[in-house]
Amino acid sequence: MIICNPGIKPKNKHLQSILASSKIRLLKLKNNNPVSKNSEEELLETKEAKLQGFYTKAEKADKLYILLHGWEGSAQSTYIQLLANALYKQEKSSIYRLNFRDHGATHHLNEELFHSCRLNEVVDAVKIITDKYPHKSVYLCGYSLGGNFSLRVAAKADRAGIKLTKVFAVSPPLVPKNSMIAIEKSKLYSTYFMRKWQKSLQKKHSIYPQKFADVEYKSIKSLDDLTQLLIIRHSEYKTTDEYFEAYQIDEEVIENIKVPCHVLASWDDPVIPFEDFSLLDKRQFIKLVTSKHGGHCGFIISWSLNSWVEKYIIENSSENNETPEEEQ
Repeated sequence: MIICNPGIKPKNKHLQSILASSKIRLLKLKNNNPVSKNSEEELLETKEAKLQGFYTKAEKADKLYILLHGWEGSAQSTYIQLLANALYKQEKSSIYRLNFRDHGATHHLNEELFHSCRLNEVVDAVKIITDKYPHKSVYLCGYSLGGNFSLRVAAKADRAGIKLTKVFAVSPPLVPKNSMIAIEKSKLYSTYFMRKWQKSLQKKHSIYPQKFADVEYKSIKSLDDLTQLLIIRHSEYKTTDEYFEAYQIDEEVIENIKVPCHVLASWDDPVIPFEDFSLLDKRQFIKLVTSKHGGHCGFIISWSLNSWVEKYIIENSSENNETPEEEQ
C-alpha cells in the first residue's frame, strides 16, 4: 500500500464527497470547456447494447483516455468533465467519455434495464473505441462504479484483444454488498441515490411502458429492496447476494489483470469500507494508493476546488514518471 499526503482540504468526508459531483466546480469551465466544444457524439453498436460516447480528438495526440462515470452519473458529470479538460489541456490527449446504458440521455437506446453486471457491452465498447481511434498509449479511467468496471475490463482486456497502457480506478466499490450496506446506513447517501435511481426508472417507464411496467419502484424506500425487486424481475440473478457477487472484485478478477492498475482510495470514504481495499494490497499489477482524507471520489486539495485525482493521473500517465511512494 502507498500512503500519500496530498494536502486534502476540506477534511470533512461528506463535504469532499458532495464536492466531487458539485456543479459549483464547473464554473471554472463556463467559458473554457474545449472537450465539450470539440466533442463528437456517436453510438457504439456492441453485441448486447447501443451505448453513447463523446470523442474529443487532440491533434497529433499519442494518448487516448477513456473515462467511465459512476452509478447514476454520466459523461457530463462534474468529475468527468474536469478530468477530461485537465488531460486535454495539459497532456494534449484525445478523450473519450462513455455513457453506460440508461445513464445520461440514453434511456431510449435499449429496452432492457442497466445493471452493474452488464460488463460485456462495456468491454465491447472499449474494444470498438480503441480499434477506431488507435493511439500509442490508451488509459482507462473510472470513478466509483466506473472504477469497478475499469478493473473488470482490465481483467478481460487480454482475452478481448484490448491494449491498455494503464488503468486508474478512483474509489471503486470492491465488495458491492458492503457498499450497499454503508449507503443504506446513511440517510444522506441513501436518499441521494434513491432519488436519482427512481428518476432514471421513471424515464425508462415513460419510454418502454410495455417492457418496464413495474410501478412499485415509486413507493419503495430502501435501495436494497429496490435492487431485489428489479434484479429478480429483470436479470438472470435470483438474489441480491448472487448479483452483488457477480460484479465483486475477487481473486479471479485480480488474477486476470495483466495491465498496470492504480487504485485511489481514501481512508474516510463514507460509502466504501476502507478494509475492503486490503484485498488489493501487494498485488503484481495493482498499485493501491491511499489518502487519509478525500471522501468518495473527492480528493479536493484546496478551496479552489481542484482535485488531486487529476494531478495524480497526469503525473502517472507514463512508466517513467511515478508518484513517490511510501510503502506501508
